[in-house]
Amino acid sequence: MSKIDGVDGHLPLDGAAIQAQLDALLELHPKSLVAAIGVDGIFVPMPDSIGLGGHQILPGRSAMDFVAAEDWEAVIEAWEQAHDSGSGKADVHLVTARAQQAEMHYFDSCELHGVFIGVLLGPGIEAALSAVDTSVDAPPRVARAIKDSAAIFLEVDDATLQILGWSAEDLVGHRSLEFIHPDDEELAIRSWMAMLAAGDVGPRVQLRHRHRDGSWVWLEVTNYNYLDDPARGHVTTEMIDVSEEVAAHEEIRRSERLFRRLAEALPTGLVHIDGDRHVVYANERLGELLGTGPAALVDERFATVVRDDWPLLERAITRALSDGTDDDLEVQIQPSNRSGLRRCFAKVRSLTDDGEVNGAIISIEDITESALLRGELERRANIDMLTRCLNRATVMGALEATLSQPDEGFTAVIFADLDNFKEVNDQCGHAVGDELLIVAAERLTGSVRHGDFVGRLGGDEFLVVCPDVSGPQEASTVAERVAGALHSNFSIGGTAIELRASIGMACAQRHGATAEDLVSQADVAMYAAKRDRRDTMHRTVEDAAAIGDSRSTHG
Repeated sequence: MSKIDGVDGHLPLDGAAIQAQLDALLELHPKSLVAAIGVDGIFVPMPDSIGLGGHQILPGRSAMDFVAAEDWEAVIEAWEQAHDSGSGKADVHLVTARAQQAEMHYFDSCELHGVFIGVLLGPGIEAALSAVDTSVDAPPRVARAIKDSAAIFLEVDDATLQILGWSAEDLVGHRSLEFIHPDDEELAIRSWMAMLAAGDVGPRVQLRHRHRDGSWVWLEVTNYNYLDDPARGHVTTEMIDVSEEVAAHEEIRRSERLFRRLAEALPTGLVHIDGDRHVVYANERLGELLGTGPAALVDERFATVVRDDWPLLERAITRALSDGTDDDLEVQIQPSNRSGLRRCFAKVRSLTDDGEVNGAIISIEDITESALLRGELERRANIDMLTRCLNRATVMGALEATLSQPDEGFTAVIFADLDNFKEVNDQCGHAVGDELLIVAAERLTGSVRHGDFVGRLGGDEFLVVCPDVSGPQEASTVAERVAGALHSNFSIGGTAIELRASIGMACAQRHGATAEDLVSQADVAMYAAKRDRRDTMHRTVEDAAAIGDSRSTHG
């Protein structure tokens, strides 16, 4: 036969008592939804003999259409309870509103109305079920079959035929093992034997069943042992089509495998942590970069981050896990598997699910070489490559930044121009001239205070910026020291060289002074020193209102 008749031969129940329970529940919950259900679990038209009293009809084809998959087992148990005792109940979550809990009740009303009655109740269920697909063309997902002790089909319902595509004649009289995937046969046999040994319900297992078209359908199978029941004498098999769920899980597994393959191929270290900072996954490159092995917590995995930089990374991780903030930062690492500090670029990205943060991804890239190159490029952009002083643009920029400070402290500049430099170049060659510039730069750098800037303006001209002096007197003291440093005799390549320079100094309060004005005043003082050829220093002092007198020195 193609459909199971009756109610699996269950013992007669008091239909009036069941009806009284149903009526009481409907009266107590006037907004509950109701469905008439056939013995195969599929919704059927509501019999005229049942008065709904204003209750709405449940949408869908079966409870599996609106109950979340994780609660299907509870629904099946309630369904079986209704078969056995007349009524059953399951606490469920709705597939369209998983945070919302509801109750699914079943009543065996076959004696009075020829159907089972399902009642769904809970707050706001009608609105939550409005999105349920009620297409009549969708195939059933729940099926039932009756087997003997040797697992031979005795009866199958229409849902079984629709799910597997076989006719009743194809199935009845055949052992169910004939339709199970070879790789699942051992599991099927073990679950069947466990059911026989228990004399009750067997374990729930997922088995692939052969469809008539040659494909395989994943069915979640539960066997109920009624062999010792005189009124039944058979095994009832409950089957749920879980092909879509299995396919979705397999797609997730494929995605995870692809992610891991990609992660292992990346040149960067990668770690996935959960909301409690536990390491979920880390690729091999992370261990190579950090020099640490597997660890349960992210703090342990990043133990080789230098002490001063760890608070920066720890703060970024905390922000990602607490409020979903992403961050990029550089940290230094002292790997235990190699010598020397490594500079790494870290990206911290939060992971969310339905708007809730549930973890983070941290990537680590070794940028030591690129950081060194970047530093070298910055030095080349800021440094005069011959003398290793600041170049003209950089030293003028430092002066402008100093003068832009809001306070009215004093800033001084010292302009130095080497005397007779052209003669040294002409008589001794440019190589000796370059050496003279290098020596002059070294003398200048050694004579100024900590925090002062020394720059080469071009040719044989140098500028010293003193960002903060107490006034003209301290500026003069520094200028005199610079003049003395650039007054000496030495030998370059066996050639006696006399180092002399003309010095000009200007000092002004920062408020209102400009870099060009201050350098111009020092330049004027320097040329005065050259012109006068005296061992005095022209000094220009500018206060808040004006630039004062200047004097020059030739050292």
